[in-house]
Parts: sequence; structure tokens; C-alpha cells
Amino acid sequence: MTDHLVHRLEPYADHLTFVISDAEATEGHCIAVGTARYDFVPVTLTVQTTRAAAAPLYAFDHVVEADITLPSGKLATTGATQLPDEVEPLHLPAGLYGARICYAQTDQRPAKSNLEDFGDYLEYLVTMWPTDEDHGVEVLEQGPLALGVLIRTDRVSQA
Repeated sequence: MTDHLVHRLEPYADHLTFVISDAEATEGHCIAVGTARYDFVPVTLTVQTTRAAAAPLYAFDHVVEADITLPSGKLATTGATQLPDEVEPLHLPAGLYGARICYAQTDQRPAKSNLEDFGDYLEYLVTMWPTDEDHGVEVLEQGPLALGVLIRTDRVSQA
């Protein structure tokens, strides 16, 4: 893996959620990210070789960190009801990854976005890195509203 990889995605956040998961895992191994819109949403996914540098949290509406295990090393980003095999996975070394999800106001509108839908326009900045230690789920910056729930196989936490 190079120093970092950046991917821009626009999953359909049906049920106000998109999911980051192992594309071949039959259960668990996912992070569900709550969204402000039931629509296509802009996601910038960055995979780094080391832990994400601390960014000033005041620049974001909401920031959460969680861990995800990728047994197959195939990372899928999908809508809540979409199956992981319906998207082209990102191939990474198998293992445990830390993930920081930042919610940021944006003027960006996905190409398929429905301008009539309700909700704020947010961009979801997901930064991931390999780690040896499970840190669980931690809210680093609580937004004005409970913007979503991050769900892992062994924890449920308001995010």
C-alpha cells in the first residue's frame, strides 16, 4: 500500500445510513454511518499507512472513531440495504483498521442527488489506517444533533 489512497464515493444512504464493511464477511465486520439525508451522499475515503493525524475538531459538525476488522481485506462502501458484492471493493491488506468519520458541511451535490429531499448537505470524510489495537467507538466531537449511530459487531454507540 502506498502512503495513502483516496477514493471519492457516492453511496445511496437509504434509511439515512451508508455502510463500510468487509465485502466477503457473512456477518458483522462493519461500521454503519448515520447520514443527514436519505439520498446519495458524498464520501471521501482515505486509507493511510499510519494513524490519522489529529485535525482541528471545530472544523467538523461531528467526529467519531471506531474500529473495523477486514478478514478478507476487501472493503465495500454501500447503502444500508445494498449488498457488499454489488460494488467494486477496495483491496487492502486483511486485518484490523481504525476509522475516523468526520461530518462536514458542503456545497457538493452528488450527481444523482435529489434536491427535493430533506436534510443538510454533509460530506463524510472517512480516514482509515491499520492498527494492532481495538479502541472501540469514541465520539471526538458531538454535533448539535445525534447525527447517527455507529454499529459494530460487539458494540452499539450513539455517534
